[in-house]
Parts: sequence; C-alpha cells; structure tokens
Amino acid sequence: DFGTGPGRPGWHIECSAMALRLLGKPPIDIHAGGVDLIFPHHENEIAQSEGATKEPFARVWVHIEHLFVDGGKMSKSLGNVYTLDEVAARGHRASALRYLLLSSHYRKQLNFTWTGMDQAEEAIRRIVDFRERLDSVTGDGAHPHVLDAVEQARTAFTSALRHDLNTAAALAAVFDLVRDLNAAMDAREMSASDAETARQMVDECDRVLGVISLRQAEDAQPPVDVEEIERLIEERRLARQRRDFAASDRIRDELAERGVLLEDNPGGTRWKKK
Repeated sequence: DFGTGPGRPGWHIECSAMALRLLGKPPIDIHAGGVDLIFPHHENEIAQSEGATKEPFARVWVHIEHLFVDGGKMSKSLGNVYTLDEVAARGHRASALRYLLLSSHYRKQLNFTWTGMDQAEEAIRRIVDFRERLDSVTGDGAHPHVLDAVEQARTAFTSALRHDLNTAAALAAVFDLVRDLNAAMDAREMSASDAETARQMVDECDRVLGVISLRQAEDAQPPVDVEEIERLIEERRLARQRRDFAASDRIRDELAERGVLLEDNPGGTRWKKK
C-alpha cells in the first residue's frame, strides 16, 4: 500500500501474472501480439517476468501488422469494423475470410476489401475444383513430371512456412501445383496413382492451412435440404431431356438464389454451396 487509495493492477503486470500462472513455467513457446504492443507492453512483460523468474520469458515473438479496411486503419470510430456475422451477411463464408487473412504475410499490412473477398472465394473454388478433378483421373502408370511437381510444391511449401511463417508464399506453392497438374490432366498425362499422390499433397498442405477442410464443412451444411436439391436436380434432368430448357434454367436460377450452384459435367450434375 503506497497510500494511493483503491486501484487495480497495471496492464503490463496483469499479462505477466496470467501467463506465468496459466501457461506454466517459463519460457512460453510463442507469444503473439500486434506491432503496436512491442513497446511498452511486451518490453515491460519481459522485464517483469524475467526479473521475477530469472528465466527467459518467451522463445518466439510473433508481432502482427495492422489490418486496414478499404485503405484505412480499421477503427470503431470510423465505422469500418466488420464482424463475422456481417461478413456472412454480405454473402461471404468464413473459409474465404480465412484464405484472405492467410494470403498476406503476418508482418505486412493487409488491406481488407470486398473485392478481395470475392477474389479469395475464387481462389478457394479453384483449389477445391482441382482436388475434385483429381477424383476423375483414371489409368495406370506413373508420370515422373507429375511426381516432380508434387515434390517441388512440398519443398516450396515447407520452406515458406519455415521462413518466418510465410503463408503467402506457401499458398503460392499450392497454386503452382494446381496450375502444373491441371495442365497435366488437360494433356492426359496423369494416372490414378499420380492423382492420389497429388491429392495427398493438397491434403497435407491443408492440414496446416485449414481452408479446404473448412470449406468442406461449410458445404456439408447447404442452405437447402440435400433431398430437395437432389429432387430438383432430377426434375431439371427430366426437363432437359424433354428439351424444356426454360424450366431447366428456372430450377438452376432458383437454386442459385438460395445459395446452391449446379455444375454440369459428362458424369452428370453436381451441386455445391455458393
């Protein structure tokens, strides 16, 4: 008691106390925070904690740059702070937001725009479509250039993450693989075995990024009952069979308005969440 009257612990000592109490003996493996917290907050945390324990406070520090919205700093006073619910209300999904946030290095400022969200949606769709396309590959044998592309992607992906968690470069490695192997499938230079190796690589990357798995979980809960979707797809097939293309288009457009997209291919019609 220094005679200052009622008070509360300071912000800096609160964090040191909580970290040492809840996370166990120091050092902490990873301590994260915004770049604006380096001084004085994190420097004070280090001084307090290491002064008390005589041990290093954290092994790794990850300081994240600010998020900008339409070119300006995100701020409640400016009214440009969006919640996940507000992002969803604009027709975007959590997987697209996750992709957008991963598409920039954590130590670089990211400018959030609705156009950027549209581009993230297209990027995810391209990866998911590529992975699904691999399921249609048939044939035997192995094509060395396919396996080489997979190994190059694995090396580039791993190297990017080891180099200061460069998720942007890691995603670029995935897209290089998608480009190269789409070309291989176009040229029919891929076997079922090659496709399985590529699919395992994509899934290996996604165990780190968590974008495809999140999109798959979203798609598993469509905005329209699955039985109704299947019934409408069959109605549309029959309409096309009798050349009633107006009815066929109406079914497709009504499902699109309800958040379900239909895609026709030689094997039939598949649906996916918009």
